[in-house]
Amino acid sequence: MLDLKPGQKVLDVGCGIGGGDFYMAENFGVDVVGIDLSVNMISFALERAIGLKCSIEFEVADCTKKSYPDNTFDVIYSRDTILHIQDKPALFRTFYKWLKPGGKVLISDYCRKSGTPSEDFAEYIKQRGYDLHDVETYGQMLRDAGFGEVIAEDRTEQFKEVLRRELERIEKEKEQFISDFTEEDYNDIVGGWKAKLARTGSGEQRWGLFFAKKK
Repeated sequence: MLDLKPGQKVLDVGCGIGGGDFYMAENFGVDVVGIDLSVNMISFALERAIGLKCSIEFEVADCTKKSYPDNTFDVIYSRDTILHIQDKPALFRTFYKWLKPGGKVLISDYCRKSGTPSEDFAEYIKQRGYDLHDVETYGQMLRDAGFGEVIAEDRTEQFKEVLRRELERIEKEKEQFISDFTEEDYNDIVGGWKAKLARTGSGEQRWGLFFAKKK
């Protein structure tokens, strides 16, 4: 969807341990800047980057407080991170400024169905401190920030498929996982994924994919 070209500059917001960044840099020859709030995640990412020839930088940073010069990036990418940001319209206006003319944004994020959420789902959102919107509203926020060619897709079925696949894999490797970590870690992850499957199965939790271009 991004049609990445060698030498383009990509910002990954909420990069975690950098999986997507290494993939983009190694396969498409782009220069990637990955930022994340987690010191642990960035430490892992920096370790993985040692000795690699591709162009990747990692930094512990808050995207709502970070500043870059206008027209810095060709692409801004974010995977399941912006759900933590309360003021999305302000963030999208910032993304618009950071992008070069014709620059693209690609975001996946947790969403919710339109209308009033159930008490249980509302409590889950509150407990996690998430800011969730329905897919169409999310896309409209990108349009309101100035973006054109906005695509807002509900990819919940794909999300469910990924969750089922990951759940199956970790259940097969239970003994190995517990020996590497703890049974409590295992139960937390499996329980969390099963709860996500229940919430997506009920239609309350959605997963959106968003693409937009700076005019």
